[in-house]
Amino acid sequence: MDLWPLCAGCSGALRPWEGERCGRCGLPLISEIGLCMRCRGAERFFDSAIPLFSYSGAARELIAAYKKVGRRSLAPFIAGIFSEAIRERWPDRTVVPVPPRLGKARSSGWDQVEEIARILERGGYPVARPLARERSEEQKSLGRGARGANAKKAFSLKPGSSSPALPLLIDDVVTTCATLDACARALKGGGARTVAALVFAAD
Repeated sequence: MDLWPLCAGCSGALRPWEGERCGRCGLPLISEIGLCMRCRGAERFFDSAIPLFSYSGAARELIAAYKKVGRRSLAPFIAGIFSEAIRERWPDRTVVPVPPRLGKARSSGWDQVEEIARILERGGYPVARPLARERSEEQKSLGRGARGANAKKAFSLKPGSSSPALPLLIDDVVTTCATLDACARALKGGGARTVAALVFAAD
């Protein structure tokens, strides 16, 4: 994997999660078997998700530099990590980027997840963009209980669009899985058989 624009020390500090994971949300299991306690008590529309890193330490600093500081040069590095995971786990799936909150791309000048999707697309991965995002409150400003309802009303299929049969959602950070769930719900309504998700880090 090309480490540019990170030095070997910084890239080496990115340590993927290891060990047993929840079969649904992909978070590490502590004492549970199969599914974590959160997924056992929730209706999930996505079938599986893999967050590659914990949203802490080097991974958190990288995402902050990418999203908040605007280090677009980090996009190829993140896309390279995603590419390796896709080749290993989901070679038959179509990448579907989670669309940004309305106004976010306009205010920042670019869409961070779409940037990764474009690099993957140029690398030969199939990419589809059937999802639309309506105006809603910012997820991070809400408590866990309110995020699901907020996300549910925020995502839908674009008029006239359908979902790939086997979509792979990609996003940068996941917290409660509400966004992934709302996107998966829309995709399954548009014909998806199963929905998987690949996320850089879980908070």
